[in-house]
Amino acid sequence: MRLYIISPCRTKAIWRRRRATFVLPQMSLAILAALTPPHVEIKVTDELVDDIDFAWPADLVAISTNSSDAPRAYAVAEQFRKNGAKVIMGGIHPSAMPDEVLHHADSVLTGEAEEMWESILDDFRSGRMRRLYRCETYPDPARIPNGRWDLLNTGRYYVPRTFQTSRGCPHGCSFCSSTQFFGVRHRCRPVGKIIEELREYRGRIAVFVDDNIAGNPAYSRELFTAMKKVKKRWVAQSSIEIAKDNELLRLAAESGCEGLLIGFESVNEKNSGDVRKLRKADSYAAYIREIKAHGIGVHGSFIFGFDNDTPEVFGNTLRFVMENRLEAANFCKLTPYPGTRLFEEMRAQGRILHTDWEKYDRFNIVFRPKNISEEELREKTLEVYQKTYSLRSIMKRMPAKLRNIPPYLAINISYRLGAKRLKTS
Repeated sequence: MRLYIISPCRTKAIWRRRRATFVLPQMSLAILAALTPPHVEIKVTDELVDDIDFAWPADLVAISTNSSDAPRAYAVAEQFRKNGAKVIMGGIHPSAMPDEVLHHADSVLTGEAEEMWESILDDFRSGRMRRLYRCETYPDPARIPNGRWDLLNTGRYYVPRTFQTSRGCPHGCSFCSSTQFFGVRHRCRPVGKIIEELREYRGRIAVFVDDNIAGNPAYSRELFTAMKKVKKRWVAQSSIEIAKDNELLRLAAESGCEGLLIGFESVNEKNSGDVRKLRKADSYAAYIREIKAHGIGVHGSFIFGFDNDTPEVFGNTLRFVMENRLEAANFCKLTPYPGTRLFEEMRAQGRILHTDWEKYDRFNIVFRPKNISEEELREKTLEVYQKTYSLRSIMKRMPAKLRNIPPYLAINISYRLGAKRLKTS
């Protein structure tokens, strides 16, 4: 049996066929390959960095896709089905829109794959693969295997692999498709398993892809304490709550943490109905200073276009970035992804402009904003990007520690180039 695992990508993606500066290898591909029995011949392609081999004689093609890449995934599935292969699709978009996806695939898996994948392969071999497989439970995180990273073209990415300590997020923000897929309960993998993977890793920096690496403080203390012996530099996503626990923050720094991506999402406290983790912007300053005092950089993530946003939000957000000297920041347009509470609310209100999924990418506007015009949302987001990554701004936000300057310049120059591409795209 020959299995081809694919993550399709829009052909206009920036990094296709080139080394991806800050693009990470997809954990879903590596894990699905690891769940596959050894007697199955496997090929893996991430189209973000490699071309799909349509001539490879696959018996079964497993396609993992998000919403913005779904149209490309449908085209890929059609080609392989013409070649005589069966196609099963899974991931966040198929889990949210299984009925739609079944028009383009022989089978769909909704939810996480750990507890069902081997039985699906057994069904395929016996000729009784079902049209729809629903994973109704959340797998035990101890069952999440170390991925088959050897099957990916890891030299094309910023790092050769990524790490995950947990799944799930309790916040339940209205726009978050991750919560819809992984649930609201924080599920942690065994610390020993993480340490084992880190010891085997030879990369220059470890990147954790958890939604919130400090979501369970007791677990995180155990993890960071164990990581101190591994002596790895690492970065991760975290909520600002980590700054409230001085011991946890100290352990993070001592274990090698060099930077945290923090989803502030908004500086407008009126948006707390959509951003469940939102705090008053004034309270963030002390937390950011505390994180920086431990030698950890702060990369902020922001979203424009919530119903309570007015034109003032753009200037207020830029001021927040500059006053707190964030090492980096990204600014996204609100996107109501299918399957989220936000999508259902906006669809009921008649505010969804279209379902051209390729444009559901945080850069295009796919809904009708309430207190900001579409043109203003588009132009002001670009303006904030340009001002944040002007040469003057980059120099003003420069980190104090010399060793942090090279990576700081690398990511800021990358964002500066990205802002120029946004202007012309």
